[in-house]
Amino acid sequence: MVLGVLIAFGEMLSPGTYTNVQITWLHLPPAPGPFPNGFSLVMGTLVDPISSLMLVVVTVVGFLVMLYSIGYMHSDRGLPRYYAEMSLFLAAMTGLVLANNLLEFFLFWELVGVCSYFLIGFYYEKPSAASAAKEAFLVTRIGDVLFLLGIFLYFSTYATAGPDGGWAANGFVFAHNSVPFLPLPGANTTTLTIAGLLILGGAAGKSAQFPLHVWLPDAMEGPTTVSALIHAATMVAAGVYLLAVASVFLGFTPTDQLAIVAVGGFTAFFAATMAVVHPDIKRVIAYSTISQLGYMVLAIGAGFAMVGLYHLFTHAFFKALLFLAAGSVIHAVGTQDLFRMGGLKKHMRLTAAAFAIGGLALAGIPPFAGFWSKDDILASVYSQLGTHPLYWPFFVLAFSAVFLTAYYIFRAWFLAFSGDGPRDPTLPAAHEGPWVMQVPLVVLSAFAVVAGLFVFVPGFQHLLVQGTVLGGIPPTYPATDLALSSISVALGLGGIGLAWTLWGNGRVFSLAETSPVQPLRRLLLNRYYFKAGYDAIGLRAVYPFARATDFVDRFVIDGTVRGLERMFGAGSDRLRSIQSGLVSDYAAYVVAGLLALFVLLLIVGPYLLGRFGGG
Repeated sequence: MVLGVLIAFGEMLSPGTYTNVQITWLHLPPAPGPFPNGFSLVMGTLVDPISSLMLVVVTVVGFLVMLYSIGYMHSDRGLPRYYAEMSLFLAAMTGLVLANNLLEFFLFWELVGVCSYFLIGFYYEKPSAASAAKEAFLVTRIGDVLFLLGIFLYFSTYATAGPDGGWAANGFVFAHNSVPFLPLPGANTTTLTIAGLLILGGAAGKSAQFPLHVWLPDAMEGPTTVSALIHAATMVAAGVYLLAVASVFLGFTPTDQLAIVAVGGFTAFFAATMAVVHPDIKRVIAYSTISQLGYMVLAIGAGFAMVGLYHLFTHAFFKALLFLAAGSVIHAVGTQDLFRMGGLKKHMRLTAAAFAIGGLALAGIPPFAGFWSKDDILASVYSQLGTHPLYWPFFVLAFSAVFLTAYYIFRAWFLAFSGDGPRDPTLPAAHEGPWVMQVPLVVLSAFAVVAGLFVFVPGFQHLLVQGTVLGGIPPTYPATDLALSSISVALGLGGIGLAWTLWGNGRVFSLAETSPVQPLRRLLLNRYYFKAGYDAIGLRAVYPFARATDFVDRFVIDGTVRGLERMFGAGSDRLRSIQSGLVSDYAAYVVAGLLALFVLLLIVGPYLLGRFGGG
């Protein structure tokens, strides 16, 4: 399958190449109402340069993670359940990538979400894992509701009579054009703006963007292989992919673009600040994922969808590499606490080298993959600052995050791998994993080095232009690009230098309790108290409302139904008691009824004759 996807991707690099196969899934005949020409819904498969790029990410990273799982998960219980859920996860993401309309996209979107719930809570015996799974499910459901409402708005705005007499919609079914789709002339801009913001809400939930970012760090309760797959190739990538296809096929209004830029730029910096202090190796990488997704969202908001997906492409390889390298460390020493580790480079040279390569790619140091895609984002957004001055604050935040990114990832490397030995002597002796764990590290290390060089492939360059909403390469001068890249690399090297100064060679920087910076450190460790705030809102607002609705459901609605049931039950019991089975009793009832009817007619008859007799 991986080979077939790579061949398809090579074919899709030819300009104008795509395949769209669809069938009518549901058809209703013409009838009076909003769709007098009938109503049809289609299911289809769209393979174009955008989806083929994502297929490479899903299949290659998915295959390597599954191979790694053979060694990493060999001693865990529930392996049949694990492999079934992982396979369904990859199948759902593949279906999402190949969907040719928003309805089909949403169906696979939900399947991805339920698979993530199963996998994050794989160790369901642990209360923390069960809680993390529920948190991820509920938070992403908020985004899913927003996404569904956005689909309804696009549906109602673009629904038209198709050439076959059925229903069609520009945008609802992805119509592949050589130029991006823009809002129809005369379309309701306010409606489109609201629809775009709802799509952004769906993407923010899935890709853990501010303010729906709280679930992703806690999702580290699942196996490390699950974390690698979620963060690199599947769930969180789905939100960015949604924004990209919506940008290309549907179009965003300027207000939507500003909102997307704001969310992406702020999240890139916001998440990076939390990673600089966290002691958990997996959560450091999780915050890194949130931050890097912010870069992708920033690029899409500025009008460069394929530049954002280019970074998603490179990021998938070096982020999977970082997670799997962290998994090798956890597999060897049995802890995720960086402050208990140390000196692992002596016994885990391959893992140390792999983590360093992933860290250099993440920090944007040339010639590693992250340098090319991250600098492409910065150059693209910078090119729009003249015409969109409101982008400036978010560009500055994203640019500042370059320094923080290099610092926190090499802080983690120095804490784990440098020094003479573990700071906790009770840890078991470190060792490399089996070959099925080492091979994916080697392959992903190679991708982390060369994946960025795809930008020099002519077909890939055309792909970047095709996915640019503005219709061309970012209009910056080579000297400006060089200056931006130089500053970015300098910031990355400065972050690595600071990490070496504080944590290198086994050093552990300790901040005095009396330091004025301690409140800031506690603020970062507590994640700006967002999770505590959401818990408080749930406890003080949502929970009382839920109790009130539960009371109405139990005692008003159900009580009414049960009361009617008891009333009719009691009445039927009384009526049943008069059923004696004797013909003489029934004859007496008939005679009594006739007498009652005769008396009623004697009383009411004269009135009726006088009222309606007409005399």
